[in-house]
Amino acid sequence: MSAVLTVFSPAKVNLHLAIGPRRTDGYHEACSVMHALTLHDTVTVRYEQDARGCDSSIEVRCATHGGVAPLDIPAEDNIAFKAIDRLLDAYGLHAGGHRFVVHIDKHIPHAAGLGGGSSNAAAALAAACRILNIDANDDRVAQVARSLGADVPFFLRGGCAVLGDRGDVFERALGPMKAPVVLVRPEEGVSTAAAYAAFDADPTYATEEDEQRLAAVDSACDVPFFNNLAAASERIVPELATVRSWLGEQPGVARDERTGAARVLLSGSGSATMCVCESMDAAYAIVAAAKRQGWWARSCSFSSAGARIIERARGGVRTNVGAVHKSW
Repeated sequence: MSAVLTVFSPAKVNLHLAIGPRRTDGYHEACSVMHALTLHDTVTVRYEQDARGCDSSIEVRCATHGGVAPLDIPAEDNIAFKAIDRLLDAYGLHAGGHRFVVHIDKHIPHAAGLGGGSSNAAAALAAACRILNIDANDDRVAQVARSLGADVPFFLRGGCAVLGDRGDVFERALGPMKAPVVLVRPEEGVSTAAAYAAFDADPTYATEEDEQRLAAVDSACDVPFFNNLAAASERIVPELATVRSWLGEQPGVARDERTGAARVLLSGSGSATMCVCESMDAAYAIVAAAKRQGWWARSCSFSSAGARIIERARGGVRTNVGAVHKSW
């Protein structure tokens, strides 16, 4: 048996991130609202089965595009490798002679708070489940996803969702947005571990009013932008504050109808800052201006899709999954 599957692997942004106290298990309580984007990697999974039933193998290759720095790590350290390895382990399939070769065409920068690695893991899981005839909604698949990181379960679902517990447990879906988005990232990245350590040294938690406002919304358009991890990340990389202020001053940036504040927010621990734009023309202009500042910048749109296998219609034509705008 052999198969080749191509998977749409989207980026995400956090519209709302409320980090709580550190728990006894070492994780933090977290309430997160994530929204998928049209900016995406493409994950191609090639599969063959050795009928002799020898040990399974997984190979991961990665090519970067669009100014994204190379990902120079051993294949076994790639989260897409870990996704398939743990799936085989969960179902007792390591001795089945399953041979996977995963090729990632990467457009999502790493260490940016955009969830590229987690999305690739979800894409690898989706492909492996299809190939091995495993129900992707099975509890064991969900457990594998959660073991890989808080963002991975979201990418199996996509769209816009409120997540609780460690920021990895689905609570409810929100109606997605369709607005243009600009992402801007300085050269220096932010270590997630360092950001959380800086947060713990001087924490500021969401108020009851913040929680009530979020509980009242049912659409991504109405989510109050909030990220109490941002100040910690800006202390580590001060240029993030420069990017945030600069974006807030650009023409065509959307504003909160209630407060009038620019719809600008650091995604996760960073280092990508996103802004919602009034039009694609405004988004294009902001990207061009950001690049003149020496920053990595891309325009895209919000998306309703998660990690999805790109089905082929008759004649071998791929369907257009989530890629409303390909302006990057």
